[in-house]
Amino acid sequence: MVKKEKSRRRLVMLGALLLTLAVTSGMFAYTALTDTVTIGVSAVSAEFADVSANNSVVYNTSTIVGRVVGKIDPGVMFDVSKESNYTGDLEIIVSLANADELVQEYSFWMMRLKLTDGIDATLGYDTNNSTQVISLKNPSVTFSVDSANLTVPRYIHNVGGSYKTLSSSIWSGSGFDPLVFAGVAQAGAH
Repeated sequence: MVKKEKSRRRLVMLGALLLTLAVTSGMFAYTALTDTVTIGVSAVSAEFADVSANNSVVYNTSTIVGRVVGKIDPGVMFDVSKESNYTGDLEIIVSLANADELVQEYSFWMMRLKLTDGIDATLGYDTNNSTQVISLKNPSVTFSVDSANLTVPRYIHNVGGSYKTLSSSIWSGSGFDPLVFAGVAQAGAH
């Protein structure tokens, strides 16, 4: 009799547990399906910054044949301007788009970049006043800029660079010229 009573209690407890699970999971599912959240989004404008090419960097690779060491002359590469109504901080990302092709022709390639006013290449306008190196091993760099330093156009300035081609490089005028591009993102958005 004691065994039957224990078995019956266990069955009642198990039934109560299953009933509790069924009721609470049903309420949870109902709440999850019927609860809504509204997210408000506003934008300053369609664009918050512009980057345009301003390539005054002298870099002639049309006559390169194997094992050449050369320099990349300084010059302004990109103009960067901020939308006047945008008040947030920005990041300017400069990348080497065809590093995969360049490793077939170069044993070494690098440029030193700085965000400047376009006139004085020693004065930087990014958060760290940094000169950053873009290369085959490091094909992308980021300049962090606070909004106050973009009230007037700024420039991605090539401070200088160098390269060395492989002994098998034979370009005959067609070349594997580096493709460098720049983009602007809201700080912390990528």
